[in-house]
Amino acid sequence: MRTRRRGGGVASGSPTALTAVIAALLVVLGAASAPLAGAGEPDAVPFVQIRVDRVTPEVVTTSSAPVVTVAGTVRNVGDRPVRDVMVRLEQAGAVASSAGLRTNLTGTNDQYRPVGAFTTVSAELQRGQETRFSLSAPLRSASQPALSIDRPGIYPLLVNVNGTPDYGEPARLDDARFLLPVTGLPRTGAESDPPAGAVPPDTSHPVGITMLWPLADRPRLMPGAAGGTVPVRLIDDDLAASLAPGGRLDALLSAAEFAGSAAVEGGGAVNRALCLAVDPDLLVTVNAMTGGYVVADSPDSLTSHPGTGQAAATAWLERLRRVARDSCVAATPYAQADLDTLARVGDPGLDAIAVSRPAEVVDRILRVSSTRGAVLLSDGRLTAGAAEMIGAQGDAVVITGGDCAAHDSGSGVAATADLTPRRLSPQLVAAPYDPAVGAALAGLGTDPVAPTYLDGSLAIRLQHDSALARRQDALGSMLWRALESPDTPGAPRDEILMPPAYWKPRADDARAVLTTLATALRSGLAVPKPLAAVIEEAAAVTATPEHPLPAGQPVGGFGPEIVSAVAGDVDRLWRLTAALTTDTRTGMTGEAYTAPLAEDMLRALSQSEPTDVRNQVATERLGIVGHAVGDLIGAVTIVNPAGTYTLATEHSPLPLALRNDLAVPVRVRLRVDAPPGMTVADVGELELPPGYLPLRVPVEVRVNQHFVVDVALQTPDGLSLGESVRLSVHSNAYGMVLFLITMTATAVLIALTGRRLWHRFRGQPDRADLDRPRPPDPDRAT
Repeated sequence: MRTRRRGGGVASGSPTALTAVIAALLVVLGAASAPLAGAGEPDAVPFVQIRVDRVTPEVVTTSSAPVVTVAGTVRNVGDRPVRDVMVRLEQAGAVASSAGLRTNLTGTNDQYRPVGAFTTVSAELQRGQETRFSLSAPLRSASQPALSIDRPGIYPLLVNVNGTPDYGEPARLDDARFLLPVTGLPRTGAESDPPAGAVPPDTSHPVGITMLWPLADRPRLMPGAAGGTVPVRLIDDDLAASLAPGGRLDALLSAAEFAGSAAVEGGGAVNRALCLAVDPDLLVTVNAMTGGYVVADSPDSLTSHPGTGQAAATAWLERLRRVARDSCVAATPYAQADLDTLARVGDPGLDAIAVSRPAEVVDRILRVSSTRGAVLLSDGRLTAGAAEMIGAQGDAVVITGGDCAAHDSGSGVAATADLTPRRLSPQLVAAPYDPAVGAALAGLGTDPVAPTYLDGSLAIRLQHDSALARRQDALGSMLWRALESPDTPGAPRDEILMPPAYWKPRADDARAVLTTLATALRSGLAVPKPLAAVIEEAAAVTATPEHPLPAGQPVGGFGPEIVSAVAGDVDRLWRLTAALTTDTRTGMTGEAYTAPLAEDMLRALSQSEPTDVRNQVATERLGIVGHAVGDLIGAVTIVNPAGTYTLATEHSPLPLALRNDLAVPVRVRLRVDAPPGMTVADVGELELPPGYLPLRVPVEVRVNQHFVVDVALQTPDGLSLGESVRLSVHSNAYGMVLFLITMTATAVLIALTGRRLWHRFRGQPDRADLDRPRPPDPDRAT
């Protein structure tokens, strides 16, 4: 029988007592070696986790309360009780570089100073228990602990939690960090302090701000359906919930509606700064859902069940059309395809669908004229191959993540992203956005992500931070450039805010982002800069980048097997498409018939999938598409006959039956491998309509024998269709020898017959009759 005592002592008389004592001592020694309270980083083994649930105010303005309150939760996530749980608020100086927007949220905490003393929130937390806390501090005060903020800026705050784990010593167990945007200081009038007036921000150098508001989703259409299906078939029904009230896409659209409404002060300025970045694949899917749709029971199942989102899709699309009529709208690359991988595939047809044609899809479905000339890259780096591919499509401005690391490679100090546009070629200009800001926006919501363009030195603990803390980081990052002092007064100060295309903020996150944008515009910290103005000004840029573009994606790229699969399948698809014509009954064209399969290949290259499963998802989707392309090619064939053909003469035609199971006509040519002794006439190019087509192929046979003839179909450019057939042909023709014999016998027969008739007409006996016996005379008596 053992009795555990507080502090780790053990009383026992059993043989296992020594083992227990040793184990307890090891735990104590391990805990004792951990950093002491308030120093260093939390221990590698988590005992507690602290979460920030509320910050008031989220953005400090001249009209805010002069006190900041931080509330949250401390939870015991370890394997033992923790005693004397205490929390304390700490603060660092204003962020001085865009890299600091990330580095202050992770790593060492040397830059933080305490704001007041520790406050005990629980005498003991058992395993799984949690307790709440609330800390308050004035922005500035001469008589009490305060944040000591004396000018606008973005200030990192930290909540430090200390405690004593069972069998251990007091230690710093966790911390929670976030950014506090201060756009202006409110006046103070506390009785214990001398009153201080409000401190407004410096608005003499406003930032020209452009915000792209993404509306996109993961590819949902079931791959492998040439010509589409009626009703449309989806891989799941998640989009129905996203479009319905309270869903992700509903929240994003609602925030855009609210921001541009008259209810928001400065809504007109927000509307000029905002541009909807719409994925055409999402529009194609939602538009198809409005006519009714089904959902596959499983990815490899042929069975399905009715979808539930037809009404939600109809309502959402109509709302989007109303917003789009009064807003800037721009198209993203189709299905958020990875343009670097497309460049490695090297197919101009796919390139055009991904880069040039999305605007046409957006215009057709939304019934607007979208903004042309911009290629929006919300994930991944702009590579040399992608730049060359985009430039081949025509003049464009590429909105892409800029370069920024934790420290500048030359000076070793914290770096700030250079957002100056650079000309990459006569056709192409790169307009960068700050990767630290883009990453902060990507961290919003319950499913935060780190964009693949982000340098590894700027990574933070996304899953550790609360959704509220990540929202604070996003709002602070949005406002940082507007609050920093320009290095060169009068120099242009522009910024593009670019969240990921497949963005997953909560409804309150989305509204907070646009409210913060409105605050910056209303206060004079920023002025709206429409996307069209960004494109127009970029056309005059002549400066070239200082560093070459990367050769490939450092993170999140697709493997060579994916590139090879796409290149092979799309080549076969385009060769088949070139042979297809228009069905006069339905109006279906060959291009429209095969377009869904080409779009499926772009969906396979979507960057909306998590980086760790992108190649797997692409492989599965391309496998289905590859089989579909093979089925299309195999659907045009020659009906294999049974038995043997018999040709009555040497010129008897060879009867065949051609079959086209496609929905459109196809132009074909016959390839006949005729053996010696047989000549097959070239029937030329045939247009084979859907269904069956009987055909008689002229042949000439010069000998009487059994033939084996191989017949195949191919497109005019030589793509083999279907399977070749082997025909067994028997000919009754004897050729020239038989003809000469027959003609000679005929001539002899005619000559003999003529001679006999000549002698008979003259009453002379024919010599051929002299050796015959004379017939009896009927008049002679017997």
